[in-house]
Amino acid sequence: MWDNTFAMSHSNSFDKNRIRVLMFAPALELPGGMSSYLSLVLRFAPAEVEVVHVPTWSAGKAPRRFALFAVAVLRLLYLGALRRVDLVHLHFAKGGSVWRKFFLTRVAHLFRLPTLLHAHSGAFPDFYQSQGGRRRRWIACTAQQASRLVVLSEQWKGYYQKTLGVPEAQIEVLPNPVDLPAALPDRSGREVVTFVFLGKIDENKGAHRLIDAVALLPESTRRRVRFILAGHGAVEAARRQASSLNLPEVTVLGWVRPDQRETLLAEGDVLVLPSLREGLPMSILEAMSWALPVVATPVGGIPEFVHDGWNGLLVPPTDIAALCAAIQQLADNEPLRLQMGANARASVEHLDIRYYWQRLLGIYRNVLTTNESR
Repeated sequence: MWDNTFAMSHSNSFDKNRIRVLMFAPALELPGGMSSYLSLVLRFAPAEVEVVHVPTWSAGKAPRRFALFAVAVLRLLYLGALRRVDLVHLHFAKGGSVWRKFFLTRVAHLFRLPTLLHAHSGAFPDFYQSQGGRRRRWIACTAQQASRLVVLSEQWKGYYQKTLGVPEAQIEVLPNPVDLPAALPDRSGREVVTFVFLGKIDENKGAHRLIDAVALLPESTRRRVRFILAGHGAVEAARRQASSLNLPEVTVLGWVRPDQRETLLAEGDVLVLPSLREGLPMSILEAMSWALPVVATPVGGIPEFVHDGWNGLLVPPTDIAALCAAIQQLADNEPLRLQMGANARASVEHLDIRYYWQRLLGIYRNVLTTNESR
């Protein structure tokens, strides 16, 4: 619970010539796309910014999680009172994540600190609609009061503008970043085509639908493909499903470390992610940076980056037959697969983490300049 940023907040390490950012987000050791995003952003933070990552959620029992959040609140109160922070950057998803980050946003406003609310989850609309009218108004009001609301795509910009009433001028579209591999493997002439799934093994990400789609493949195709599913969640249930359908070509690994994930992407030929809803999945962008075509669904910000027939294939979220057909098309057509992979790489080069930080730094500076002029 006590990470190494605690010492920073009690020292004189802040440089007045740098932007001092207090970043509230989940603990880095948690599985999931947000942790991958945070690790990448923190690792490449430029010299002009001093980021203190303050975890607000982690694994463990309720008392430990409550204590972690209480420490986060105290750190904001302490640093805010001493004016030792310039800007507060809060990453939220759904459920408790929204309540924690929006409460901290209100606390930051007590000290007149500029705030960035950063939306990540494709499930936020369902969560928001499930709340009563008073709670929805409180959420919307908090979002409107933030200095900026950062979203992952133009589609999400439209959603928050229309549904929560956030002014267009306050919304910044900033897609997730990637760390572009310097060298790419030669995928031509492979005898076995490897399809990779990276994500939580649950109903939303569609791992069980993928396994059902594999079972529909012709035997001639199944002899030339393999499927590797990596993620936390219902791992054993997925293994039982593959076994019951007699699919030895399907391997369910469970969650993998970042270095293992890179190995899978280097060895893979196609990424498959048949999600029901998404923000903008890190796994898709990472796969594209490794020159993998993507089979995905047109939900959230995905259609703004995966263009059907050019750098991947888009299928309806619950259409298992369409998913099977897309898999078979890429399994059987190496020239198409390789060309789509090259197009995928070109599609995300502008999302390189170094460019990303230039844009994020520009947002920080713009917010601080606006705040000072008030």
